[in-house]
Amino acid sequence: MKELRSIAVAFIGVACAAAEPLELQKGDVVAFVGGADLVRMQDDGRLEAALTLRFREANPQFRDLAWEGDTVYFQNAVRERWRTEAFGGWSEQLRRIKATVVIFQFGKMESFEGVAKIAQFKEAYGKLIDDLAGEGRQAILLAPSPFEWPAARERAALNSYTKAVASLAKSKKIPFITGNQADSVEAFILGLTGKKEPNGPTYEQIRSTVREKHRLWVEYWRPTNWKCIFGDDSKRIFSKASHGRPSIQEEWATYPALIQAAENAIQKGAPWNAPAPSALTGSKEANLKNELASFEVLEGFEVNLFADESKGIANPLSVRWDANGCMYVACSDAYPQIEPGVQGNDKVITLRDTDGDGRADESMVFADGLRIPTGMEVGPDRVYIGQGTELLTLRDTTGDGHANERRTLLTGFGNGDSHQTSNSFVWSPGGELWWCQGDGIESRVETPFGVSSLFQAGVFRLRPNELRLDGLLDDFMGPGNPWGIAFDDYGQSFVIDGAGGVSYLTPASIPAKRRLRLPRIGKPGGYCGIDCLGARTFPDEMQGEFLIGDYKKNQISRFATSDDGAGFKLDWKEPLLRSKHRNFRPIDVKVGPDGAIYVVDWYNPITCHQDDFYRHPDRDKTHGRIWRIAPKKGILP
Repeated sequence: MKELRSIAVAFIGVACAAAEPLELQKGDVVAFVGGADLVRMQDDGRLEAALTLRFREANPQFRDLAWEGDTVYFQNAVRERWRTEAFGGWSEQLRRIKATVVIFQFGKMESFEGVAKIAQFKEAYGKLIDDLAGEGRQAILLAPSPFEWPAARERAALNSYTKAVASLAKSKKIPFITGNQADSVEAFILGLTGKKEPNGPTYEQIRSTVREKHRLWVEYWRPTNWKCIFGDDSKRIFSKASHGRPSIQEEWATYPALIQAAENAIQKGAPWNAPAPSALTGSKEANLKNELASFEVLEGFEVNLFADESKGIANPLSVRWDANGCMYVACSDAYPQIEPGVQGNDKVITLRDTDGDGRADESMVFADGLRIPTGMEVGPDRVYIGQGTELLTLRDTTGDGHANERRTLLTGFGNGDSHQTSNSFVWSPGGELWWCQGDGIESRVETPFGVSSLFQAGVFRLRPNELRLDGLLDDFMGPGNPWGIAFDDYGQSFVIDGAGGVSYLTPASIPAKRRLRLPRIGKPGGYCGIDCLGARTFPDEMQGEFLIGDYKKNQISRFATSDDGAGFKLDWKEPLLRSKHRNFRPIDVKVGPDGAIYVVDWYNPITCHQDDFYRHPDRDKTHGRIWRIAPKKGILP
């Protein structure tokens, strides 16, 4: 194997003697190993596109093995549940991709531990290099990228850790490539190729196709629903072949051919065209009159249709409002599994009732191109979206009603089971953003305070202004499949479970890393979506009660809470609404700014993510309803 060489650019006091640029030959496969910065660099496409163009005759391949939250002490590629059973350990994974070069980048998150841990860091980093650069592979170390968060620079010892990485590279006689504060990618390109970053249409086309190839690679190497592909749910009906369609594992196995096709396009400097999605299926029982006639509403209330698929509402997941009373609805026809190669085009729809008759008469696509947005909340000037591994923000800065700015705020959230990913976003009384994740999810997120982790089911709490992210109920301390959080008038928090009942979170609102199981109160059910009644439109006896969607029983359940020692007990009330229509699936319940109750109706004969085939033809992909429930006139004094 040939010798690899590099040049270096001075960075924050670290300097290396200049050498000749990196050289790649035919058959070389470059693996990237590190944290969120490398993930973003690969997603951005600039670094790989520049290396591809520089070494075009050699036609090297690039594989991103980086993972958000990875440090020299912990790498998700070998620590995530069932990972080694599916892909093997580090040696096996590197052999599978036929890696000949490993480019490392570590030190950023580790620098939060301060200078006292530098010796420990160097020892662990050195061992990781020895392990991964075995079997004749060449190793290259990139300097840690600078912090994008100004406040983090004061808390971390990044300069000292960068010097430690340079020292380690020198002692091991391996290349060390520095960056710069303004643009690390530009500096890495110069350091690895000896040339400035290319420009022009050829480079931009290669970069565009590289980004598509990287998307395909991530969907293969870090697949959505990995728990169902090779985890403990791989034996469920959801995962098995049925109805003339392949099993989820067989479908996943088609990705290498797609990746190869994209790489062929990269070599030609051509675009790669994503396949078109399959035709959407719809329920034959989709009849609004029949569904409305099936409702039994609590005495004193009435229900009417606010919006349906005629307003673009198909497979709605959640509903929220902005300060002007505009409703936002997250919709996903890609759920539960995006088809291989398909880009995905889930949406956020805005609805307005301009004449006050309780029915939406204006509809607009606020954002599209989303991928199973299971979480959504509206902030003062932006919309927060949780989808897969990402927390996004969407903004309309032009006032035309469409989100023209899309930003990835944080990444590294788990995607092991798409019906347990980040969901049920809600603002706390203190202005914090809370949300849930289920037991098939393992999240490790890089923040200005270090890596924030949440293993299996639990709750995240985010302080948006400083990006402080706390994981609560870590390691399955509470509910197993939480899908809803609400606060009572005293700020006490309650969470509902899609399978296990109701829990109270107030005692667990301080991050803890000990396995303490909180008691569950209330009978188990298919709960999804919760809100606390506090509007003056409701009678006094209902104030402070909770409403929850019970999608398995096709009803809106209702309960009150009371003290029970240091905890709470529930008093179940008569349901607000019952239905005999099997497609009525209430999965979110919220009190709107007009004091009415709005119910998100997933509208589907398929009740559960895991107990029905993932490509079942009866999964309804074209319908959805938002129902409005309000007191009849005269009920209040």
